[in-house]
Amino acid sequence: QDNQPERVAYFGQMMKTARILINTPASQGGIGDLYNFKLAPSLTLGCGSWGGNSISENVGPKHLINKKTVAKRAENMLWHKLPKSIYFRRGSLPIALDEVITDGHKRALIVTDRFLFNNGYADQITSVL
Repeated sequence: QDNQPERVAYFGQMMKTARILINTPASQGGIGDLYNFKLAPSLTLGCGSWGGNSISENVGPKHLINKKTVAKRAENMLWHKLPKSIYFRRGSLPIALDEVITDGHKRALIVTDRFLFNNGYADQITSVL
């Protein structure tokens, strides 16, 4: 068995593949059921979009059956409360910050990424807030 699960997990994250076989003969282990129970039994392997296939799992009987699905519209009532103003265009920051200050808003949502935040690009906003 594998005695270094952290290496297996790292390898699994880094490899661009649909299945990784550990301590398993590739040709027999890849078809499932013989050496493992995580893969469906098959004689045809799907390698996903990386290999030009439509699926990335073992192709089995369920893929060969035509199954019709009839779907009916169902309303899923969800709500999302938005602020009256959303500023997102170039040059809108001074106007948005002025509104935060003059209107006495208590909260503001800043959408950014870690790199921009860590490099001080959000400081112009957070210093006002």
